[in-house]
Amino acid sequence: MKYLRNILISISLTSVLFLSACSTVTIPYPLSANPKPIDKEKFEGVWDGGEPTVHVRFGSNGIAQIAWLDWADNEFQIVRAEMIVTEGDENNFLSFRMEEDGKWTNTYVFCQYSFSDNGELIVWNPNTETFEKAIEKGLLQGEVESGITGTTIAITNAPGKLLEFINDPENLKLFEYRKPVILRKIVGVEKNEKKAEE
Repeated sequence: MKYLRNILISISLTSVLFLSACSTVTIPYPLSANPKPIDKEKFEGVWDGGEPTVHVRFGSNGIAQIAWLDWADNEFQIVRAEMIVTEGDENNFLSFRMEEDGKWTNTYVFCQYSFSDNGELIVWNPNTETFEKAIEKGLLQGEVESGITGTTIAITNAPGKLLEFINDPENLKLFEYRKPVILRKIVGVEKNEKKAEE
């Protein structure tokens, strides 16, 4: 579960939400096979989620690279993740996976996102209960594993099928809209990094 914990930290999900419970919804592939760097200018920079401070930059392949510092074995270590942005019909989504021991993990977590008028990144995590019910009803394919620390749901549908499902406006309870995670960009650091690149 370490890589899932790290990936959730990378988008600065609240400690109350993910240290008190470890419920997650995973997928084997990102929501879109051909990533388009929509909102690139809004995403790129340094974000304050409390702990840690997260850096975001897009590569030429349209995939965003995420990095932050972690303290382990008495030294700072760079932790990396990648983020793929998916444009939906009305809402937009993010898929994340971690790098561990120089290799990318073979599962992703995902969320819905939006930007506020003043540039804050608002993230809504999947509602595990709703996705579990969708699997029980046969609306989605997947496996549900419940434990002491929470529930892990592994959706096995093809990305297109899942995207169609979460795009459906009738599925209003798929994400935790009452528990938004809000990240704020550190503007001063972003300006200094751009000057260094020049």
